[in-house]
Amino acid sequence: MFDNDKNTYSLFSEGLFGRLRQDCQKEWQQFIHHPFVKALGKGSLPAEEFRKYLVQDYLYLLDYSRVEALAIYKSNSLWEMQYFLSLLKGLIEIELPLHLSYCKQWGIEIDFIENERKSIELIAYSQYLLTKSMQGDFLDIVILVLPCLIGYGEIGLNLLNDQEFDKRDHPYLSWLETYGSDSYYSLVKKSIMFLDQIAFQYGAEQRYPMILRKFKEVVQLETAFWNVGKK
Repeated sequence: MFDNDKNTYSLFSEGLFGRLRQDCQKEWQQFIHHPFVKALGKGSLPAEEFRKYLVQDYLYLLDYSRVEALAIYKSNSLWEMQYFLSLLKGLIEIELPLHLSYCKQWGIEIDFIENERKSIELIAYSQYLLTKSMQGDFLDIVILVLPCLIGYGEIGLNLLNDQEFDKRDHPYLSWLETYGSDSYYSLVKKSIMFLDQIAFQYGAEQRYPMILRKFKEVVQLETAFWNVGKK
């Protein structure tokens, strides 16, 4: 687990991602400090609300993986393909099975998940991601997937390093430790660097107002998604 120090948190302010994050700071703060997130960190989130979130999050990750697969198709180099292939393999081979295992610990079986209907928030979010990914180019897809990937990393670090955080008998500790782990931080760092490495090639500076709008819309959809547990 990382210490709550300047060097660790400065990563989220670096490069093109840091600029995007800063330019929609209001929306970003609403996302990472949502009441659901705060209750999750305190361990006070109702169990049923968390179960509903887990189910919808699994369904979301299926569509998220489709977006990553589309990024491979729209890649213009082997290096770009390799980056998204690593993300996709990690999601399909590690994160999704882990998510199912976690669901089972909370009494949720795969048959129930697969027969569950998508929430309105999930439909809006998934359709936005899929539609914009199909319409856009490789840079658009990178911009669309980063708020989720990086936002969860910042949330994990924030909650685990909160001075009032008490992990004793914490019902959501394993979830928090997943996103506040060394390995997840490394993935966040890799993704922030990757965006900077492709930015010039795809004309990010000239397109900045457009990609900022998409980034902000994804952050707002992420924020709305926290409410799926209340249904």
